[in-house]
Order: sequence, then C-alpha cells, then structure tokens
Amino acid sequence: MSSLFSKALVYLGLVDEDHPQGNAGNDYPGGGPAPVESPQTQGQVIGARSGVEGRRVDPPTAPRPQAVDGGTGQVRPILPVEAPTSIVVVEEFGDAKVLADRVRDRTPVVLDLRDTEPDLVRRVIDFSSGLIYALDGTMRRVGTGLVLVLPPRVSLSRDEKRRLASAGVYELDDVD
Repeated sequence: MSSLFSKALVYLGLVDEDHPQGNAGNDYPGGGPAPVESPQTQGQVIGARSGVEGRRVDPPTAPRPQAVDGGTGQVRPILPVEAPTSIVVVEEFGDAKVLADRVRDRTPVVLDLRDTEPDLVRRVIDFSSGLIYALDGTMRRVGTGLVLVLPPRVSLSRDEKRRLASAGVYELDDVD
C-alpha cells in the first residue's frame, strides 16, 4: 500500500505512477531502486531525474502591452491614459481595499491622510507601496498628508490637477 506522501508525489507529478516505491534492495547511487532497462530503452536511464522529459514547465514571459495598427501591422507603444481622480479619506484600514479596487480599475486615487492616526498612516502607506510596486504604478506626495496613487500608464491632466487643487487635495505648484 502506498503512503500518503507517495500518493502526493504522484499527484503533483514529481514521480511516475508506475515508479516502484521503497528502498528495499537499493543499489542505485541516485536513491530509490535501480532503473529498469527494456529492449526499447537499451542504454537509456528511465526514472532518473535527468531522463524524465516534460515535467518542468516554465511560465511564458509576457511582453509589455503594445497596440497594433489595423492596416499597417506596425507595433506602437500604448500611450498613458488620463482618467478622473478619486479621493479617499482614510479613516480605517478597510479603506485600503477601496484604494486597491480603484487602482485595479485604473482610476487615480488621492489618499487624504491628514486626520488619520500615525500608526494607520504607516500601515496604509506600506500597503499602497506594495500594491503600486506589484502593479508597476507610481505614488507621490502631493501635499501635507496627501498622497497621489497612479496605476500604470495613467497620468493627470492639467484640468484634473486644477480640479483637485480647488477641492483642496492637491498642493503642488505644477497646477498652472
């Protein structure tokens, strides 16, 4: 009877199902029973780790997103998108989920941390830093207690910066 561990190895595909188990009569230096040769595999090692093909699958590497022009077939980079900004006033750590949902939906977010406790500010900033690193976005301070979180390939227009400045959540001089 096979052990639970042996069944798990077979299920994960780490060993072959017909591979004999146990170390009884082990003369093979690689561990386990010595490989069996058949007339079809004369001289080849069957069951050894180097002889098993198709077990390891490397994930495909994804290229950077690009757009293809319809008729010409030429590849051009995707340009940044300008989107309306959402303002999140942080009162509890659950607001970090709101931030993540908005960034995932490619919506820029201004975090208003002005009336937030220092421990909660640290936790939310750490969370948003990890989120932005994982999604390849950007994050910057735009005023005292104000942080702008931008998803990848999203930027703010001048009009949007002016709107945020008039709302009191954008304090930088580049508003014009």
